[in-house]
Amino acid sequence: FSLKTRFISDLGNTACGPYPNPSSVIVCSPWHAVMNASFIVVGITMAAGAILARGAFKTGWRRSLAVALFVSAGVGVLMVGVYPENENITIHSIGAGINFIGGNTALVLFGLAVPSTSSRPHFIWFSIMAGTLGLISTALFVTRHDLGLGPGGIERLAAYTTTTWQIVAGLVVLRQRESG
Repeated sequence: FSLKTRFISDLGNTACGPYPNPSSVIVCSPWHAVMNASFIVVGITMAAGAILARGAFKTGWRRSLAVALFVSAGVGVLMVGVYPENENITIHSIGAGINFIGGNTALVLFGLAVPSTSSRPHFIWFSIMAGTLGLISTALFVTRHDLGLGPGGIERLAAYTTTTWQIVAGLVVLRQRESG
């Protein structure tokens, strides 16, 4: 399995064989059930996390839209797990698109919704930059411009911005609770 040439969703492919058909590429993921279950769990935790952590951001339309978009991104990831690429590529792709676009847009909005009195300017910058990087990477992925990273590499750049942000945001919120 190549992180550069293979897609994330290949790990959830439920059948071994050429994919996409007809293709000379053989996709086989013996742990597909675990991968698809992890997509479902990540989707649920994304949605729940957005709702539960909303109090860390200032009230207003940016926060409301960020939460709604991140919840929808979580639903998108859940769709990816429920509808593996080799079983229903249309719904799978819609779910992935909702995640990439909604999730990364939410990061920018969350960054803009950090309270102005916050002592977290690095988190503001990180949120906006991660979301922007994810959106640019999504556009490059969709237009098949991988910048030498390979299709799997550029897809991971589009997808892992939200995952990385969730970890950082969780640590920031936890630290804020402990200190205040």
